[in-house]
Amino acid sequence: MMKRFTSGWCTAAAMALLVAGPGLFAQEGATLTRAQWLKKVGASVSDEAVLRETMANLTPEDKVEFAQRVIKAATRLPASPEEKSAALVKSSVASIASATGDTKQQVIAKVFAGTPVEYLPVVSEELAKRFDQEFNKLSNEQFEKIASDTVAVCIKENAETDAPSVRNTFALLVFLRGAKDPALQNKLITQLPDERMRNLAASWVPPALKDKNYEAMLAAADVGEMQINDHILLRLIGHANLDRLLADLNANLGVKPVEWVDETGTNTVTTTWVPLSQVRSVGGFVVGGGSSMGMLDHASDYGINRTPLYPQGYQNQGTSVCCCIEDGVVIRVPARTPAPGKR
Repeated sequence: MMKRFTSGWCTAAAMALLVAGPGLFAQEGATLTRAQWLKKVGASVSDEAVLRETMANLTPEDKVEFAQRVIKAATRLPASPEEKSAALVKSSVASIASATGDTKQQVIAKVFAGTPVEYLPVVSEELAKRFDQEFNKLSNEQFEKIASDTVAVCIKENAETDAPSVRNTFALLVFLRGAKDPALQNKLITQLPDERMRNLAASWVPPALKDKNYEAMLAAADVGEMQINDHILLRLIGHANLDRLLADLNANLGVKPVEWVDETGTNTVTTTWVPLSQVRSVGGFVVGGGSSMGMLDHASDYGINRTPLYPQGYQNQGTSVCCCIEDGVVIRVPARTPAPGKR
């Protein structure tokens, strides 16, 4: 009975996705005009959901400019240091999470170029939690490449700012805080464009990493340290959800198919991993943002006391089934586990 039920449910899910697919993808392909998204800048600062929804309907070029304008609008909020810090953190995180590939790196560069230097300590520390190498499940080589490529974009963007040395060093710090390889520090510092900047970064990075001491950096930018109440900031930012902001920059977690072996250990099937930021929900079923259906890639601490994506089944009972779609691509849907005594 249970086997027939899950099989039928799986088939229904596949049919629902296939029927809803064309309309869904057409909707996601729609883009807002410049006049339309300019009107959403203010609302995006105060509502993260509006920001993410707007970014999902922009071209890559518009995403970069939109993110830049949102950051700029957040800096102009007539608010307390804690409220402005929270707005900058939320705007930065949502903007970066809503971009992919080269566009993501350009958005990161806009964050470091547009955020007032006095707010970069808190913004960089919050981003570092989401850039963490282990959290994003990246090898040393993968993390180094992502960090090196992104820092290069930041250096170019910061060249025309008020304090390029300071801003570039904060861009380094956001990767170094969560790096496993100590050698990455010298490798990133070496990327800086001149000897003076490299010497400054070499003196600023150790105290910043060890004690979160930014005094010399802020003094170099001629700004004072912000007095921010961490308890108020945490309440404003929240801590239930951390986006894995770098995971989808790794080719293995992109949209290309990945082969894996099913639970029988004999059949090889193909699936597609989709970053959480690109997941859409249709009729209760979750699919990827492109033409290929995909498996979910959740942050390890997504939500508080969240139910695991794949629950533990009873003895000899599987917890998932595979629904074949087309072209050999499948989705993996958690089976409905019956309550005790109702199997």
